[in-house]
Amino acid sequence: MSGAQPAESQAPTPRISIIVPTYNRARVLDRLLRALGRQTAPVDAFEVIVIDDGSTDATTSVLAQDYGYRLRALAQLNAGPASARNAGIACASGEIVLFVDDDVIPRDDLIERHLALHATLCAAVIGRIAAPDGVRQPAWVRWELDTLDRQYDDMVAGRFQPCARQFFTANASVRRDALMRAGLFDPEFRRAEDVELAYRLEAQGMRFVFANDAVVVHDTPRSLRAWMSVAEQYGEYDVLMWHRGVRYMLEMTAEDLAYARRLPLRLLARVLVGRRLPMSVLRRLGAIGIKSADRLSRATAARATCSVVFNLLYWDAFARAVGGRARFWELMTSELRPPWPAPAVE
Repeated sequence: MSGAQPAESQAPTPRISIIVPTYNRARVLDRLLRALGRQTAPVDAFEVIVIDDGSTDATTSVLAQDYGYRLRALAQLNAGPASARNAGIACASGEIVLFVDDDVIPRDDLIERHLALHATLCAAVIGRIAAPDGVRQPAWVRWELDTLDRQYDDMVAGRFQPCARQFFTANASVRRDALMRAGLFDPEFRRAEDVELAYRLEAQGMRFVFANDAVVVHDTPRSLRAWMSVAEQYGEYDVLMWHRGVRYMLEMTAEDLAYARRLPLRLLARVLVGRRLPMSVLRRLGAIGIKSADRLSRATAARATCSVVFNLLYWDAFARAVGGRARFWELMTSELRPPWPAPAVE
């Protein structure tokens, strides 16, 4: 299936292909495709490839519309975003591939900014994911976007260099031939598939640069339940990355737990992580605390509670994925020898 578009035989080969996987998000997909029609880049400089990952809503009707640029629509049975992006890359015409998510709104110069950097650099380009102006987001969404903002500000200030860990496919671009050499996305990853691929790109010598002025706005708040699931999925898939040879996953988790977090949170981790019933209580009480603080507009309390809940859920999922509480604390203590003894485990 494909939307209305110029005849491909008459259109010049685009420099950049925008890859968008989608699943049952017809409304926000239409919003994205309309925003791409307002880009300052010449219309013949880009193509948009949308991969419908088994949608059952009005996605097919959205993709049948004419948005004023070359739009190519692919369809597959539901197999996840990694598989969908691979299908898009396989048929992309551009030498550069720009990944965006279906629930973002790109600034009008997004494509132009990415193209300008690729004209002078051989690197993977990481763009900014921004909060919408003047829109009140739930506390857990604000926490997530604030966390990203701190990373972006640190990169702009030179406090750390961009790396694979910031390569998020909501807004990132890289040469197609580099993607092919790296082996594309791993379909086994249903979360963090972008970071996993970025580590393989990094292993091949790829440099990463941050484009502060290449901006997409994320304006599709997820539910609190979904936000909690994200924390657990990252824990699970970071362990899978570790098993695939990305040693940094274990080192980063141990270092974060030992040195980067405040003492009360570290103590909670010692008591709770790897214990099913206490973590189940934590989930319920944490959700109540976050929602209550948000409803009462207690921003500081909401932020602190979000940080505690997200980190504990991540560490607990990490523990389950490595084989349980005993194995988790063994790995944490052996990796960096943190300044406390491993807790007794049953």
